[in-house]
Amino acid sequence: MEELKFLTGRMQKIKSSLIVAAFLMCSSAAYAVSGPCYNCHTMHNSQNGIAVNSNGTHPFLLNKSCIACHTGINDGTNKTPYVFSQTPPIYNATGTEPDTNTLAGGNFYWMVYGTSALNTAADECGHNVAELGNPDDTLSAPPGFDGTFSNALGEIVGNGTWPAGQQVTCAGLYGCHGHHRPGDDDYKGIYGAHHGNVGNDGITPLTNATTVGNSYRFLLGIYGIESANYEYHPTATSHNQYYGVARDSSTSLTTPTDKHTISYLCAECHGYYHSGSGQISATDYGVSPWLRHPTDFDMTDASGSEYQYYNNATNPAAAPYSVIAPVASDDLTKGVLSAVDVTPGDPPGTAIVTCISCHRAHGTPYADILRWDFRNWPANGKPNGCNVCHTQKD
Repeated sequence: MEELKFLTGRMQKIKSSLIVAAFLMCSSAAYAVSGPCYNCHTMHNSQNGIAVNSNGTHPFLLNKSCIACHTGINDGTNKTPYVFSQTPPIYNATGTEPDTNTLAGGNFYWMVYGTSALNTAADECGHNVAELGNPDDTLSAPPGFDGTFSNALGEIVGNGTWPAGQQVTCAGLYGCHGHHRPGDDDYKGIYGAHHGNVGNDGITPLTNATTVGNSYRFLLGIYGIESANYEYHPTATSHNQYYGVARDSSTSLTTPTDKHTISYLCAECHGYYHSGSGQISATDYGVSPWLRHPTDFDMTDASGSEYQYYNNATNPAAAPYSVIAPVASDDLTKGVLSAVDVTPGDPPGTAIVTCISCHRAHGTPYADILRWDFRNWPANGKPNGCNVCHTQKD
C-alpha cells in the first residue's frame, strides 16, 4: 500500500510538471500567444479519423495558414486580428467611424471580391497576397521596386530581385512580415514570433526590434507602439503610434538615415517612392519641387501655412491627432500622442508624414489602398483625407 501511495504521488508530481511545462511553452511572453497548444497545432493532422486541415499539413505542425487563422469578423473582443473576411466588412468612408469593423491594416476582402467604389478594380484595393489567389492583372512587380533597401538586419526582399509574376506573401522572402532570407516563406519567416511576441498593450515602445517577435507587428526591425485592439475603432487617444524620422534638406536621398521607421518598411519593396537621387524631390530632400509625395517629413518643416491647421487645429502647437490621416513621431518614449505640433518652424518630431498617412497595408474599398475614396471625390460626398493636412486645398 505504501508503495502504491508513493507511486501515485510521483505520478501527480510528474503530471503537474508537464502541465507547467506546457503552459510555459504556450505562454512564454507577456503578450505572446496563449491557450491550449491545439488551438494552433496538430500532431498528425487527424482527429477522430478526420483531417484537421482538409488542404493538407502545414509546416511546424500548424493547423491553419496565415490567412486561415486571421479570417473572421472583428468585434473588438477578438484577440486574433482578422485581416480577411468572407462577407463584406464595414469600412464606411475612412475605416475609422464608430460602426466599422476593420483594423489598422484594413481588409483583403475587396482585393478578392471587388468593390462598389466607382472606377476601381479589385487589384487596386489591396496587396495581392499569394494565399488569396488573384494575381495582379497589371503589375508584375511592386511599383517602385528598388532591390537595394535592406532591413535593419541586412536582409533584402527577394534577395534584390523580383521575378515577374511573383506574388507578395504574408511573410518571408517576398513578404512584409518577418525575415526576408532566401528560403523563407510565410512560416519560416515568422518562426517563433507568436511565442515571443511583446507589446500589443498600447503602452510599450518597441524600440529593440532585433527579432520578429519584438518588432512592431512582426515587421522585422520596425519600431512603434501597438494598439491593444489593433485600432478597432481608433480615437485620438487610442491608436498605434508609428515611428518616423524628420528628414530635411540635409538628408541624403540615396541612403535613408533610419531603417526602423514605418515608411522604411514600405521602402523595402517600394524604394523609389521613399528615397533615391532625383526620385523624391528635384534636388535635396525637403526642397521643392516635389517629384513624389514626401515621407518621413515633418509638417513643421513644410513651406506654406496650411499645415498648421492639420485636423482643424485652432492651436498648431497642440493639433488634435487624426486617425483618418495619422502621422508618426520620432520619440516613442512620449507614448501615444493625442496632439501634435504643426507650428511652422517649431522643432520637428511629432507630425511626421508616412506612407500609411494615406494608405493602409492590407486593403480598403478604394483605389491604391488609400484610406479614403480620393478617386471619386467630391462627387461621392465622402470626406477627402487629403484635406486633413492640405487644409487650404479643399
